[in-house]
Amino acid sequence: MNSNILISIIIPVYNGELFILETLQSCFDQSYKNIEIIIVNDGSTDNSEEIINQFQDSRIHYYKINNSGACVARNYGIEKASGKLIQFLDADDVLDKDKLYEQVLLYEQYGDDYIYSAHMGQIISGIRSLQPQYFLYEKDFTPQDYFETLLNQFGKYLTTGIWLTPTKLLLYASGWDKNTSPNDDGEYFMRIILESKGIIYVNKSLFYYRRDNIASISKERSKKTCEGYLNSYLSYAKHFLLFFEPKIGKKLAWKALSVYYCNFYSSYPDLTNSCLLEIKKIGYYGPHAHGGATFKNVAKYIGVINALQLWRIKSKLI
Repeated sequence: MNSNILISIIIPVYNGELFILETLQSCFDQSYKNIEIIIVNDGSTDNSEEIINQFQDSRIHYYKINNSGACVARNYGIEKASGKLIQFLDADDVLDKDKLYEQVLLYEQYGDDYIYSAHMGQIISGIRSLQPQYFLYEKDFTPQDYFETLLNQFGKYLTTGIWLTPTKLLLYASGWDKNTSPNDDGEYFMRIILESKGIIYVNKSLFYYRRDNIASISKERSKKTCEGYLNSYLSYAKHFLLFFEPKIGKKLAWKALSVYYCNFYSSYPDLTNSCLLEIKKIGYYGPHAHGGATFKNVAKYIGVINALQLWRIKSKLI
């Protein structure tokens, strides 16, 4: 292995005192040692800074900015990074000790034109475990195959820390877009994957996503949050239409917009109506059925929108 390859681990921190110690320790415990850890304190008001300062290590580069959101903090971290490879890491997630080592081994084989994934684990109540239900992502992908897989499943999405990304691809894809939060990671890596030749799955690499952080913005349903989700899926559709040949691009764009429409149907009618308008602009009468097996079976007989209306009534009665 070429240990001269520097990896920049970029960690935005906002009020992360509960978990930042474990997150940082997982970075220092890496068997691959040529790393720099770029911590961007995004205006924390808790004890995050005191905890971070417990680590006296020259590989830490610590910065403070006014509270601007994780996207701005990550973009700031990119500007400060010197690595040939980038590992984004949320301040409550954890890297397995060999996560980066195993990915670098494959990077040396395939190079800068690919992005590198890993096995998905979870943390609940402090206990780490694997997630075998993510088996559908445990293989190499072309960009088209990956998005067809992503948009044909329900409720299982790879998260920020699973990826190891060559800096070359980051330069092609431009920065994180705060207007797509809380699906900013999905939207950002969508652009990177489209700029790549594909995804290399690293079987021995493991990342742990914390599922029980009650402060997670992804659990909100405010209008601002729903607008962010819509913006992210509009971006999916826009880029699919640009990158793929027309037949494939239109189908993927339709399915991406349908993910939003079906997930947020009962939230804000003006947003779902706007989404439906975009679906019709690309040549489809209505949304694709996105949901669990029961929902899809019902939609097959009564139509997607009727099925959504039925689900809405059902949810109010429960």
